[in-house]
Amino acid sequence: MAVALTAGVCGAVQPKINAILGTRIGSTLVASLVNFAAALMVVAVVLVLRPKTRRMLRQLRSWSVPPWTFTAGLGGVLIVVAGALAVETIGVAVFSVAFFAGQISFGVLVDRFGVAPGGRRPVTTARMQAALVAVAAVVVSQIGRPVGEFAPALVAFVVAAGAALSFQSAFNGRIAAATGDPFAATTVNVTVGIAALTVIVTAVAVTGHVDAPSWPAQPWLYAGGVLGVTVVLSLAIATPALGVLGATLVMLAAQLVTAFGVDWVVEHESPTPGVIAGAFLIVIAAALVGRAQRGSTR
Repeated sequence: MAVALTAGVCGAVQPKINAILGTRIGSTLVASLVNFAAALMVVAVVLVLRPKTRRMLRQLRSWSVPPWTFTAGLGGVLIVVAGALAVETIGVAVFSVAFFAGQISFGVLVDRFGVAPGGRRPVTTARMQAALVAVAAVVVSQIGRPVGEFAPALVAFVVAAGAALSFQSAFNGRIAAATGDPFAATTVNVTVGIAALTVIVTAVAVTGHVDAPSWPAQPWLYAGGVLGVTVVLSLAIATPALGVLGATLVMLAAQLVTAFGVDWVVEHESPTPGVIAGAFLIVIAAALVGRAQRGSTR
C-alpha cells in the first residue's frame, strides 16, 4: 500500500508539471514525448547500475508471460492522446470522471478474469461498493471544474483510455511477478511507449499541426518523466499484491489528497468542498477494498 501511495503522490504532481511544460512548448503531445524521453534516460541510467536487469532483458524471449503483456506501454500513450484530443472539447471535469470511471470499472473486470498476477479476484459486494464509492468520489471532486461540450465519442474514447491504464497495470504487474524484477517491466513499458508516441508526434508534425517548440530553461519542467517512471514502477510492484482495483484506489486516494494539497500550498487555491468530500470518499473506497482482500485471504 505504501508503494501504491507513492505512485499516487507522483501521479498528482506529474500532470501539473506536464501541463505547464505543454503550455510553454505549445503542444501537449510534444511535452508528453519529452516526458517519455526523460523517462527513457532514467531507465538507461538504472540499467547501467543494475546488471541483473540487463541480464533479464537479454532473456526477454524466454519470459513466461503472454506476448500481449509487452503492449503495456501503449496504455500511457493512449492516455496522452486522449488528453490532447478530449480535454478542450469536453472539459476537465467530464474528462476526469470518464477516465477514472473507465479505470475503476475495468479494474474490477481485470481482477475478475485474472489478467493481473495473484489469481482471480471475485466481484464481491465490498469490491462493487468500493468501485461505486470511488466513481462517486471522482464526480464529487470535479464539481465546479470546467465542463465543455458533451461529445459521446470522445467520452467513450476517454473511458477506453482509463481502461487501458488498468490493463497497463495488470500487464506490468504480470511481467514483474514472472521475472522477479519490476524494473524490467518498467523498461519494456517506457521503450514501447516512447516508440509509439514518437510515431504519433512525427505523423502530426508532418501534417503541420506542431509548431517549432520553444524550450523553457527551468530544469524542473522536465522532471515529469522521472515521476512517470516512479508511477509505472510502483504500480508494477503493488499490483501483484493488491490487485488492479486495490492499487488503483490506493493510488487515487493519494493522488486526490496530494492534488488539493499542492493547489493549496503552491497555487494558493483553497480546496473546494467537493474536492475534500471526494478525497474522503476515495479513502473510504480504498479501505473497503482492503477489508475485502483481508477477508478473502483469511
